[in-house]
Amino acid sequence: MPARFRKIAVFYNQRKPEGQRWAKAVCDFIKCQGLGVTPVPCLEHGSWEGQADLVIALGGDGTVLHAARDLAGLNIPLLAVNSGTLGFLSGMDVREFSVRFPAILKGNYQLEPRYLLEASVEDADGKHVSGPFLAFNDCVLKTPEPRAFSIKAFYGGRFMKSYFGDGLIIATPPGSTAYSLAASGPIVEPGLDVFIMSPICPHSLTHRPVVLPASNQLVLEPSAGHGDFRPLPILSMDGQAHLGVRPGERAVISKSYRGINMLLPSDYDYFDVLRMKLKWGER
Repeated sequence: MPARFRKIAVFYNQRKPEGQRWAKAVCDFIKCQGLGVTPVPCLEHGSWEGQADLVIALGGDGTVLHAARDLAGLNIPLLAVNSGTLGFLSGMDVREFSVRFPAILKGNYQLEPRYLLEASVEDADGKHVSGPFLAFNDCVLKTPEPRAFSIKAFYGGRFMKSYFGDGLIIATPPGSTAYSLAASGPIVEPGLDVFIMSPICPHSLTHRPVVLPASNQLVLEPSAGHGDFRPLPILSMDGQAHLGVRPGERAVISKSYRGINMLLPSDYDYFDVLRMKLKWGER
């Protein structure tokens, strides 16, 4: 048994009775393996400051997103176990945990690195206003009002184009199957080092999703509005943390130096997940 997995933390959604029930069952099973285990309620705000050799995110994709941001840069593997609905980010289902987890304890697993996005708000002079916040899936710039507005996009200091629509999604490869996919963005293999920029309901057929290397910074400048409309965009990270972008300010998004390692069963295959979860390729 690898010594590094002697202390395990189990993140779960304490607001859901089913999440509490599964957390108790998983923690009891881990104790029976002679390992230390700590249940961690996955709160909406605040970061985890505990110690563990392995963290298990038990729940749906929202729980995985919380855990990923808390673990960024800590070099603690993250195993996502689905007890929710879709569970696209998970490596296994909770109903098979008692069968598959002992194999992981014996070293039958793979580690895959994942990067996170880092988002901040700056004023027109480049002075820091708020942030940075991390995002595992995506950063979304849109307004609370159901109205279109303009966004100037810059990549690596170069002007790209102006978008007019309901907003923009900047997604990581793991996040390509979330909101970005709903906005007609491409499916991107999670190991690639790229951004996916997908417009939301653009007012032009030429506004198409773009895939860019993650080595450069993205800057999004919302317009001041037109007529009597003055947009007050919100920059949302994973739909769980939010920053206001006032007139004259801009959103700055880059690849974070803090990443995580996803721990997956040795037989995990991303394309199997696509076929099973999304019915990918079926007629």
